[in-house]
Amino acid sequence: MNQYEALLFGGVIAFYVPAFGLFHWMIFKVNRNLPLDRRIPHSLYFGEWKRLASDYKAFYPGSFLYQLTLTCAVTCVVIALGLAGFRAWEYATNKLN
Repeated sequence: MNQYEALLFGGVIAFYVPAFGLFHWMIFKVNRNLPLDRRIPHSLYFGEWKRLASDYKAFYPGSFLYQLTLTCAVTCVVIALGLAGFRAWEYATNKLN
């Protein structure tokens, strides 16, 4: 792993950890206000993200936590794609060690 890959990987980790933590914090905050039979599991599949977003915005309309979590997650994905693209470019140009 060269210097640029290490920098990109560090960026992925720097945005993944907050996104992961904030995501579970949102679930925790929403579940405190829901009855037991409607609680959101911490292991969401893709379709339940919208339910979490709508419930969170309903309970906390002025909070920026949802937008911050989404921003961290999207930034993490963009940097990860950049890392994969950089790695593919190095492989295509035979610059791998």
